[in-house]
Amino acid sequence: MNDAVLYFHLILAIFLWIALAANKVRPWRAATTSAAALLVLTGAFNFMTRMKGAPAGWHALIGIKILLALHAIAMIFLIARGTAGPEKEARWRKGALGSATLAALIGLYYSNIAR
Repeated sequence: MNDAVLYFHLILAIFLWIALAANKVRPWRAATTSAAALLVLTGAFNFMTRMKGAPAGWHALIGIKILLALHAIAMIFLIARGTAGPEKEARWRKGALGSATLAALIGLYYSNIAR
């Protein structure tokens, strides 16, 4: 089950990244907000089950990863709400894409290189 949740988490993250990059968060409001909420839940589950025997020094980068991911998810919720102007929404989208990309790179580093 752990692998299934991990793959589901990755699929959700890729979907949200594509929605941000294609500027489709507002048109796909229900799907993106549901995916963001599920991403938080699967991320918490993966954190609790997969971080046993974590490599030395992981605390700082994992903390940064979590904060970056929460920033991206907050921006998705704000963009989906649809009350901001186009300039502000573009700025939020650019920040969310940067945060999501960095969070994914940190996660990939710990999943594949640090172990």
